[in-house]
Amino acid sequence: MDVPSERPEEQLVKRRRSESGEKDVETIKPETNVEASSTVTRRVGEENPLKRKCMDVSQGPESRPEGTGKRNRTETEENYKKMKDMFLKRYAVGRMLGRGGYASVCAGVRKSDGKKVALKIMSKIINDKYITVPGDTRRLPAEVAILELVCKPPRCPYVIELLDWIETPAGIVIVLERPDHCVDLFDFCSRVDVTENMAKIIMRQVIQAARHCRARGVFHRDIKEENILINPHTLEVKLIDFGCGDLHKDTPYTEYAGTCTSETSRFEG
Repeated sequence: MDVPSERPEEQLVKRRRSESGEKDVETIKPETNVEASSTVTRRVGEENPLKRKCMDVSQGPESRPEGTGKRNRTETEENYKKMKDMFLKRYAVGRMLGRGGYASVCAGVRKSDGKKVALKIMSKIINDKYITVPGDTRRLPAEVAILELVCKPPRCPYVIELLDWIETPAGIVIVLERPDHCVDLFDFCSRVDVTENMAKIIMRQVIQAARHCRARGVFHRDIKEENILINPHTLEVKLIDFGCGDLHKDTPYTEYAGTCTSETSRFEG
């Protein structure tokens, strides 16, 4: 698979790291020792820059006591490395299922029980969004926080389940359930002559998933065929990809979130 050229945001991050004397932290690279037994086909496009709001999460050197910045950074990187090593001991990373503008999805297996999982590996960008959900004090990556909200018991069977996640200086890895024999709804509709009765079954589940998100205070903002997985044998669906999601509010949303159809490209498992 061809590796896409670096984006301006990535070049800016590397340039700033170089100017500040920081070293790039190694990202988790998928191995090829695990072969997925199912195929997930998705269509994902380039991420719109308005999809993620700008939030300054760093402190300048002038706000730190002299001599403490380098030590604190070293301690943080050591802690991140320990976390990553523990993560790789728990999961075996297999083949890549797809790649997008800011994320790759790989097949994986949880070593403790052999459960098949999907690993969404996202590179950090300058304006990554962090939020604190109501009733919590943690400041979490937006997609992680939203998934935690919608996956609290009692769960909705039509929403993808969050199993685990880890954050490193270079990126975020989200561990999700990996349903068997699933394709995205766009691919399914292009191959199958969908009857009215089948459409009713599918839409009823999608509506229930959307209502569940609303009840949990979450607005998905990007429900479309490419973000709905379907089992062709059972017609069971799973709502996925909360990367455009936000906390629900009664006031109007003033920023666009989503991917233009003209910019989409196929994901092949």
